Amino acid sequence: MLLAPVRGIEGGAPAGGKGREMARQEKEKVTLQIEEGTLGIRNATCPNGCDLMDPGVLIHDLPSIRVAYEAEGKKGSVHLDPLYGRFESVHDWDPPLGEIVEFLCPRCGESLRSDEGTCRICAAPLFALQLKSGIVEGCLRRGCLYHRMTIVGSDELMQRLFDDRSQDSYL
Repeated sequence: MLLAPVRGIEGGAPAGGKGREMARQEKEKVTLQIEEGTLGIRNATCPNGCDLMDPGVLIHDLPSIRVAYEAEGKKGSVHLDPLYGRFESVHDWDPPLGEIVEFLCPRCGESLRSDEGTCRICAAPLFALQLKSGIVEGCLRRGCLYHRMTIVGSDELMQRLFDDRSQDSYL
């Protein structure tokens, strides 16, 4: 696993006075470059808190992440690869490459579309999976492999990332 810490405060703050006080309240941003397949996602939910993990369909001996999807007027189900950076998913049917699909929670039907921008590669919308201490986002265009992970405020989680660099590392 390659680690590339980036220390500092996004956006910065003026020196002295209130700027320094505001800077102390901001969080530092750390960027990690992680080898694909070294982190397993073991807890993923929709925005309403429904569990998306499916122990009935294993990928790499881990429960897959099950989502419903719609494309071209058809509905389907996909089991996403739980290893971050791997893309060995199981579909019940394959929309055409380049098609933008809509991911939904298979339990409550809530859209998994992210409100946090678009794909940096193809400008398609992103989906978001909620983790215990963060979020994983990915492109909704079939065939585009853009994805990113944001980990929010968990010292224990960060320690696991640094201490355990095997497939047993999990989110």
